[in-house]
Amino acid sequence: MAISERKPQTRKAATPPLMATLRAEHVHLESVAGLLEEQLNAIEAGKPVDAHVLYEIMNYLGTWADRYHHPREDLIYGRAAELDRQLADDVDSLQRQHDSMARKGQALQQSIAGWRDGTVDSTTLVGEGRAYLDNSLNHMHSEEQRVFPRIEALLTTADWRELELDDRLQPAGDPLFGARADREFRNLARKLKRGLRHRLEQGVVAEWAGLGAAVESWEIMCGARRSALTITGETVRQSARDSLRILGETPLTAGVRCAANNTRLGGRWLAEVFDIARDAGTDLARVNRERRDNIERARNS
Repeated sequence: MAISERKPQTRKAATPPLMATLRAEHVHLESVAGLLEEQLNAIEAGKPVDAHVLYEIMNYLGTWADRYHHPREDLIYGRAAELDRQLADDVDSLQRQHDSMARKGQALQQSIAGWRDGTVDSTTLVGEGRAYLDNSLNHMHSEEQRVFPRIEALLTTADWRELELDDRLQPAGDPLFGARADREFRNLARKLKRGLRHRLEQGVVAEWAGLGAAVESWEIMCGARRSALTITGETVRQSARDSLRILGETPLTAGVRCAANNTRLGGRWLAEVFDIARDAGTDLARVNRERRDNIERARNS
């Protein structure tokens, strides 16, 4: 392949629609990967798992990622590699990873079938599944952090227009995250929706728990401040009254007696302020503990 070097654009342009699509597809793939991780954790813990959901997860990752998402990335990568010699090395590595991920996905599907009929044990399946997940997630993160920004800086509007004319880069309906999930992914779609609803409920509970704790903490701090100001004012007024009385009684020794009295009043003031601070600290710790307990209960519900 002949490579003609091109310098990246210095002015940041709007995100090209094709790149926005790839990023959105990554979000979808990561959500399915997260569900696969939950299923593997359940298998490891000896909990019941719906084998249909496992099959549909791998079917989606195989049909969508390997047949549509990765080939479209490869076309865009190929165009960028023609223009940047350094990027060409990263692109070649990513394209080879696409091929490897497809093979590993097929192998994992076979292991799931073996686990279901008893020829593959749970430990083996969980190990293969987690290795597949780690590889897939690391791959996507590498693309988004190292390659996508360089491609966006390199390709021009004319490049994107040319790419958009390629039939292989035309929009393809997502069988799971489209307006209506395909019948073959109905179990997976329901599982994802339930998980999303549960996470939203947890988020609302956590948000309210945090908000309630913040309000109560603010009230505690305001109450402590009011108490400290009240005690300070009373101490100052008491000191003034005592000083006037001492001055009237013993003018010659008033300075020494006033100093001793102020020291006594100051010590009492410090003790009372310390008690206020200690009580406020205890109350704040209680509020924070209750906040954590509420969030933990929400997560476990």
